Amino acid sequence: MVEIDEPVAVVATFYQGRIRPERFRWNGRLIQVKKVTYHWIERDGLREVHSFSVTDGKTLYNLSYETDTLSWRLQAVETEGDNL
Repeated sequence: MVEIDEPVAVVATFYQGRIRPERFRWNGRLIQVKKVTYHWIERDGLREVHSFSVTDGKTLYNLSYETDTLSWRLQAVETEGDNL
């Protein structure tokens, strides 16, 4: 896993209290999320950070969504051999 920690633009669906990232833009590429492999929530007082492990079918990405700032970040990327 390679740490990235960069802001990213994400298109997500918000439905019945659930969040699902659909696609995001990183390094000039539009990445289509094929599957959310894991979702967890971290809380600190009223602050919530939703974290998602997602894949485009080739690469695993860790995204986070902060509810207090309504901002998305790409936290990490894992590729075969981690050669970014």
